[in-house]
Order: sequence, then structure tokens, then C-alpha cells
Amino acid sequence: MIYHPFRLIRYAFLRLTRLRGDPYSLARGTGFGIFIGVLPLLPVQTIILIPLTLLLRINTISAIIAASVVSNPLTFVPQYYYTWKVGNSILPGRISWEQLQEIMSMIKTGSLLEGIATLSHLSFNTLSVILTGGVVIGLPLAVIGYFMALKFFVTLRTKRLAKQKLH
Repeated sequence: MIYHPFRLIRYAFLRLTRLRGDPYSLARGTGFGIFIGVLPLLPVQTIILIPLTLLLRINTISAIIAASVVSNPLTFVPQYYYTWKVGNSILPGRISWEQLQEIMSMIKTGSLLEGIATLSHLSFNTLSVILTGGVVIGLPLAVIGYFMALKFFVTLRTKRLAKQKLH
């Protein structure tokens, strides 16, 4: 099966345009999904995402779509590399890139349960480095994503209302 990145982006865009609801809730969901998607917790992102969106009253579907665009097989390696790089610059010397590559290969080749088991066996040093990098990268991207999504959903709602008035 050939994996086309632009097809994934187009599909996500079409899914977002079909969402109905409050533009602010949809934008919060998109921003939150971007944040969770950047965190290098690939096998458990959706498991974390769904209860938190329900608890925070954020649109779950827009969060899942945004997280899947940010974190997918094409972005897996660069995502882990940059979160490690940023985290390692803040908390230096706790984990090497080679160690992280071993962890990524275990997560990538295993099932969901094996990925969760791999993450649960990581040391505090490893998790602190990659999560620190993920938070530092994810927060600004989430804020930018929120404002872009808000503009998108407000514009979309305005166009829909104008179209309804014409009919």
C-alpha cells in the first residue's frame, strides 16, 4: 500500500470542514489535538486524548483528527527526534539518540499492548527528556493551531449561514 501524505492532509481537511458545532469548541479540540499529537506517546495518544477532551468539554472529533495529522507514520521519526533534541538541550545527557531509536523500533514493530508495555518500562530520565521536548514544542504549536482553527471554523460558519440565507 502506497502512503500519500497529501491525501492524508486533504482527508483531514475535508473531515474538519464537515464538523458541526461551536467554532470555539472545535478550535479548542484542534489545538488540544495538536498538543497531544506532538507528545511522543504514540501508542497511547488516543487513549489519553478521548477522556481528557470529554473532561475538558472539548470537541473530541476535531482533537482526534488534528492529532492524527500531527502524529502518523510519516511524522513518527522526525517527531521523536525533535522532541528528543529539544528535551535533551533542556535536560542534557539523560538519553542518547541511539537509545531512543531502539525504543522507537520496539514501539513501531509491536502491537498496541507491546507499545504500552515499552512506554511503561521507560526510565524517568527517558520520559522526562522526550516529554519536556514535546511540551516545549507542542504548546506554541497548539496555540497557533487554535487560532488558525478558530479563524477557519468562524469563516466556515459564516459561509454556511450566508448560504442558508440565500435558500
